[in-house]
Amino acid sequence: MKTKKLLFLVLFSLFTANAFPSAALKNYTLKDQNGKALQLHDLKGSFVLVSFVYTRCPMAEMCPLTMTLNKQVYSQWQKNFSSIPLKFLIVTLDPANDTPQVMKSYGKKFGVSNQAFVLATGEEQVVADFSAEFNAIGFPTNGLISHNSRSVLVSPDLIPLKDYKDNEWKPETLLKDLLEFSSKSQKKS
Repeated sequence: MKTKKLLFLVLFSLFTANAFPSAALKNYTLKDQNGKALQLHDLKGSFVLVSFVYTRCPMAEMCPLTMTLNKQVYSQWQKNFSSIPLKFLIVTLDPANDTPQVMKSYGKKFGVSNQAFVLATGEEQVVADFSAEFNAIGFPTNGLISHNSRSVLVSPDLIPLKDYKDNEWKPETLLKDLLEFSSKSQKKS
């Protein structure tokens, strides 16, 4: 039965990979790395790079690489594009294990523990619903979490703009997209 569920989730992920809502995301309530409630709408006004991880991930090309890519984007953004407002929201796929304290330690391990980064967890159903908005899927398998890799650039109005999947993207590409989306946004104003 687990094999059928796994196959269904993988196929669902493949067929809905770019099916984002065209409206703003709902106002989910998560907990940040300091244990404080975070309303998703608190991030309005900035572009947001949303990424999904879990802290016990043993695969270097998955969650650790996601963290490294986020840090590289931050470093390059800070040097060259800091006039464009950008926040980083890193959400766990394992809220049962990844408490705020665990997320805070994980952020420190990867050097992403400044104000630009929110490392979030929350109630299991809320995290599951939020990750489903981005087709980020994680489910327990043999004591670990089988999951796909997703990072998504979200507009200042909290509308998903572009999916960066499988950690096959480069920070330069994301920053080029950020600059393009920012220019389009300013032209509309």
